[in-house]
Amino acid sequence: MLTDEEVTEKLREHEESYLVDRDFGVARFDITQLASNSQIEDDFTAKIVNVNFADGPSDWYFFGVFDGHGGWNTSAKLRELLVPYVAAELMDKVQPERVQRAFGTESTANARLIDEAIEMAFLKLDDDITRKPVNFLIENPYKPASAELLMPAMSGSCALLSLYDSATGTLRVACTGDSRAVWGHKDASGTWTATPLSYDQCGRNQTEINRLQKEHPREPDVIKNGRVLGGLEPTRAFGDARYKLPSQVLDKAVSLFFGRSSPSNSVSPPYVTAKPEILTTKVSPGDFLVLATDGVWDELSCREVVQLVVEWVKKREIDSGAPPPGVVTHVRKGGIFSSVSDLGDVKVKSDTAELNARLDQRAHGDDLAQIQLRNAIAMQKHFRGLFTVQDNNSATHIVRNALGGADKEQTSMLVSIPPPISRRYRDDMTVLVVFFGEPKDADKSGKITQIQEATKGGKI
Repeated sequence: MLTDEEVTEKLREHEESYLVDRDFGVARFDITQLASNSQIEDDFTAKIVNVNFADGPSDWYFFGVFDGHGGWNTSAKLRELLVPYVAAELMDKVQPERVQRAFGTESTANARLIDEAIEMAFLKLDDDITRKPVNFLIENPYKPASAELLMPAMSGSCALLSLYDSATGTLRVACTGDSRAVWGHKDASGTWTATPLSYDQCGRNQTEINRLQKEHPREPDVIKNGRVLGGLEPTRAFGDARYKLPSQVLDKAVSLFFGRSSPSNSVSPPYVTAKPEILTTKVSPGDFLVLATDGVWDELSCREVVQLVVEWVKKREIDSGAPPPGVVTHVRKGGIFSSVSDLGDVKVKSDTAELNARLDQRAHGDDLAQIQLRNAIAMQKHFRGLFTVQDNNSATHIVRNALGGADKEQTSMLVSIPPPISRRYRDDMTVLVVFFGEPKDADKSGKITQIQEATKGGKI
């Protein structure tokens, strides 16, 4: 087992933190990853697109996490291409040089146009990843190019992409798959709320079950054991050609380039789509957004994640006498928080109702029992002080607590297990935390600078 110092080194290996010194409302973002697969199948993106509207410039902030499966190839493509595809589609539909910066909030029609542009970009990219390369190689056989073109189509990835429009303070979250976004916000009564901004699109989501059964009425086992055709857990994803292309086309491509057939129980594809669901909200200074792949949500609820971020901010301010760089705080004046488990004045609304509104009613009783058990375990962690604050990076802080927190032995055990055995006990984890701050003065530098104390490695 790794020592405490080695555990921290491992948890920090891919952490990054950035201070945003611009005029438009996002103040800081933190990222980290912890691999279980070798190599990690998750990926992420963080990009800012400066847009010249008719009445002045504005920023579109894109943050995304991509949960790959069956390999890293599809998630790597999403990291490279998804934001450019979405930005190009928005530019085409919105034509910002001709409209005011308030575009998108003036009418329902405008908002719908933006959502349609995001949906179109997702579907175009998936077509370019999945269908076109397979058809191209069948028509133009060239084996040296086959692996590079086919692997992103054969593997798959969920995608969770947020778009913050600085001109309007509007936050959109587009979800394809079962990664999850949660918005932390302190309301007028002083209550912290955990609001999910995505729904898990999987074989337990009754809306998704209904959609697939309607699309494939002659296939009673289109969802089997909570999975598409009994195999794939997410019902929406990029890639995953096996669940989208006719079996004869897929079999021809695989036989041609890999010398073997591709067994499939596909009858009437496509079963899986990359079309996202999009949820929209308005954010304020002091709010934060957490995007994470399902390896995190296997261990923590939305409520716990918001709780952890709130306590991270408070503990950092108490320890240093100032809030973390780029963070707007609502710290209680007076009173000392000696540990993270002192949560007496922090009330976070449960995510149970929101996340389970669409679950299969036949399993609702079991799901409710599991949720109640998880909440009971969370309360035990709370009272026993098993959550801890010891990281300068808020994303690393979430991962540490997902793996055991103050229970150092548990954390060390889970971090120490090598791949591929580790996959039995924990999934790849990617976390991205975005803090929204006060608008800056116009003479700010406009730069994005790395926060050294919260950065160890990474690849941005």
